[in-house]
Amino acid sequence: MVDPAPAHWPSTVSYTSRSIISRSFPPSQLRYINSRATPTTTLRTLPALPICHHPKDTVRIKQIADPKHPACGQNGLFVVRAVKPRTKVIDYVGIIHSRTPPPEHNSAGWVDSHEKSDYDLSLVRCMSTPASPDLKDHVPILVDIGIDADKFGNAARMINDYRGVACKPNVEFRQVWDNATGWAKMEVWALSEGLRKGDEVLISYGKGFWSARSS
Repeated sequence: MVDPAPAHWPSTVSYTSRSIISRSFPPSQLRYINSRATPTTTLRTLPALPICHHPKDTVRIKQIADPKHPACGQNGLFVVRAVKPRTKVIDYVGIIHSRTPPPEHNSAGWVDSHEKSDYDLSLVRCMSTPASPDLKDHVPILVDIGIDADKFGNAARMINDYRGVACKPNVEFRQVWDNATGWAKMEVWALSEGLRKGDEVLISYGKGFWSARSS
């Protein structure tokens, strides 16, 4: 059963408990995001993507009122109970899409529609492998697959960068494989110190994240 949107969910974003595959996703790349897929597998023959229930007993969305906070006036994600070190906090849900031009497109003229999103993470990044062992002339290309929660996602999209808020992050992203369905997933895990009740969930999005968005 898909969860309803949590409290304080923005009306401009579609809430979901399950990631979706972009309509433009190349079928030939399914094998890079599902361990059961082959070079000829289609989306219809694979299991449905896993449902990622909202951990309402662990986190809540809250508007940030602190004028010193880089995201003042926007939302943040906060824990409602202590979270043990090295445990999962929440799944990161969104639209799974390819950042690699499909074979039928010229890379010079191809545009990634998710390129300017502030909520797009790298889900899988690797060099391509031959579709068949017989393809001796295979030239590897970079396979770059993202998961974007800009317009379609769950509460994990509310996690802010730690810079300007705390001295260091308290969670990290982990790419995992769902054993039941074979799908690649992105999860958010507590770091070695865990989280205390009331803490804002903070991660590292890389240097310059806030400065790039204030310029």
